[in-house]
Amino acid sequence: MIGLALSAPLNYGFAVALAWLLPASEFGVVSVMLTVLLLATSVLAAGFPWVLARTIARDADGAPSVGAGASFRAALVGNVGLGAALAAGFAGVQLATGAILPGVGAGLTLLVAATIVLLALGQVLIGGLQGSRRFSAVGAARVVEVVVKVGVGVGVVALVGSGAVGIGWALLLGAAAAAACAWSSLRDRMPRLRGAMAGWRPFASAAPMAVGTTGFGLIGTLDVLLLGSLGHGHGVTFAVVGTYQAAAILAKAPFLVGTALSDVVFPFIARARGAGEAHGWFVTAFRWVPLALVPVLLVLVVTPESLIGRLFSAEYAGAADLARVIAVGTAGLIVGDMLLKALFARGFAGTAAARIPAAAVAELATMVALVPGHGAMGAAVGFAVGAWVGVGMLAVPYLRHHRLGRLPVRRAAGWAAAAGVLVGVLVVAASAGPVLDLVLVALGLLVYAVLALRLGAVPAADVARARGLLARVTGARPAPVAVEEGVAA
Repeated sequence: MIGLALSAPLNYGFAVALAWLLPASEFGVVSVMLTVLLLATSVLAAGFPWVLARTIARDADGAPSVGAGASFRAALVGNVGLGAALAAGFAGVQLATGAILPGVGAGLTLLVAATIVLLALGQVLIGGLQGSRRFSAVGAARVVEVVVKVGVGVGVVALVGSGAVGIGWALLLGAAAAAACAWSSLRDRMPRLRGAMAGWRPFASAAPMAVGTTGFGLIGTLDVLLLGSLGHGHGVTFAVVGTYQAAAILAKAPFLVGTALSDVVFPFIARARGAGEAHGWFVTAFRWVPLALVPVLLVLVVTPESLIGRLFSAEYAGAADLARVIAVGTAGLIVGDMLLKALFARGFAGTAAARIPAAAVAELATMVALVPGHGAMGAAVGFAVGAWVGVGMLAVPYLRHHRLGRLPVRRAAGWAAAAGVLVGVLVVAASAGPVLDLVLVALGLLVYAVLALRLGAVPAADVARARGLLARVTGARPAPVAVEEGVAA
């Protein structure tokens, strides 16, 4: 889990570094390229990898089996084949029309296409690791990818000045390093590459999973992909796209942590013996959205200027208002991601696939209506609308199949009180001057954490685990923690 969480700030730091090193117009071009790869990753992470993860997770003893080996070979061939098809489609459209990445030549186009194929390979291996519950190895692969692409990307841009082409090489090498790391970690469970492959039946759910994840991936990428084309002729330049991407980098960062949480509980939900147990695992991850991620999003909604002004140059000063709206959408994106993966794990991929495209359509319609008149703000509103429509579309089938437990009143009241104090401090920070605003933001988060613990917003079992971990590190004896009666931990 540490590795999964570490990859988020590393990705974030890489994007911030590019915003400083590249002009806003060129950063806009790189942003579109990164978004293309993000969408491709969303497509390639669905279907075959998730079916493979669920198949391996359901092995009773977690040991390699003949069926798991056949499923692995089928997933490997299927996903790499899908990646090759996506890469060929991207290269064909880009080389023929230049519509996706205007002004980009054949060299960078082929680099992006090759990266898509490597991402397809890496995602299958990640699926095998997740099903085997080797989350440290998953985190290691992601950290290796980020470290390589950051080192190469920042190096070639800062020292050589190669711009987008250098970033293309960095992304290719990062994807290759991640695949190699995952392959090494899965080697003891990996079957021979030659052998029988599972038929289409075990992967029958791959198609709806791919459709569902592609639709969800569009929610998080349409704003950047279409802002330039919808705003063409209405004052939206690549510099505007770069400013929007700066806001998105900041406001969407908590999603990286949220999706890591949902990845961790996926195999446990898949192995659950019934709806009640599955919902219990879902709640285990979901409760950290209000506890840990919403406070960060509140900072972005109330006082984004405190962060925009420090993390980006004056060229991106207009990103603050955009970050507010995008942060609202990010909250919905986190919840929607958890609902989507829970439905996948429980075998309801077809239901999710039938409903999630409505959210992408809602986002597209909102952008078509607002971007020509409101520019980047129209894209931000479109993203927020799409994200929360997605939550509504996915929550209905989830609630239909899972019975919600009783919300502990003391916990909810404690969290509301702690969050209310945080908002009050952030409002003061928003009107404070430089330096003092950051001090108040840090103070507000610290007070929130203390109040959340003191008022019982954090489950007693989680407090006990944290104290036990701290005791092992320090060698001290952990103090006993009273568990609230009648409340599940």
